[in-house]
Amino acid sequence: MTGTEHSSAPPGLGAQQRAHPERLATGGGADKHLVLRAQDGDLQAFEKLVGRYEGRLFRAAYMLVGNRHDAEDVVQDALVLSWKRLHLLREPEAFRGWLLRICTNEANSVLRRRGRRATHSSAPEDLDALEGASAAASRGDGIGTRRPAAQGDPSHSNEVNAQIAALSEVLARISPELRACWTLREVEEMSYKEIAQTLGVTEATARGRLARARAVVMEQMEAWR
Repeated sequence: MTGTEHSSAPPGLGAQQRAHPERLATGGGADKHLVLRAQDGDLQAFEKLVGRYEGRLFRAAYMLVGNRHDAEDVVQDALVLSWKRLHLLREPEAFRGWLLRICTNEANSVLRRRGRRATHSSAPEDLDALEGASAAASRGDGIGTRRPAAQGDPSHSNEVNAQIAALSEVLARISPELRACWTLREVEEMSYKEIAQTLGVTEATARGRLARARAVVMEQMEAWR
């Protein structure tokens, strides 16, 4: 592990347009070896981590800031910062939560410059992985009760895009703190403990924020039931 700050730039944005590489094995054990190599200056190892998480970061950023342009900027800035600060990560197996914290902080910076309110744009076509979260939100369900997506039906795709757009509008109206908890739980499928660690709050605070966010989302998405 090196104690010097990385100076090379990380690879650019684009993984969210690939075939969801983050669905490959991820997590502490799967990441640790790559993180250790990247901390020693191995750019290819970091590129593999980027390929594993970039699409996931984009979905989270989109739900936090509400539009593609800002979401892409958030992800790019988060990746640059994570490369520069990687030597500061003391627990390589915690890379996923650490990276999402950087992404969340960057999204919140955008929101502060904007007046803390997300701006909405229509859902990008490559956010199909949000279908389960939006459908669960409209039913008031949690992450454990999602239904499989119907494939190859244009009318279904249009409905899903409209549902995701409606959900984005709802999330744009709640506080960044509640929005972050909802996104990390329902989109990233994090545990309460992971959410608390990522946001730097207690587990009880994370649970409380998530409960408030779910209540608002369920009420506002009632028309989609």
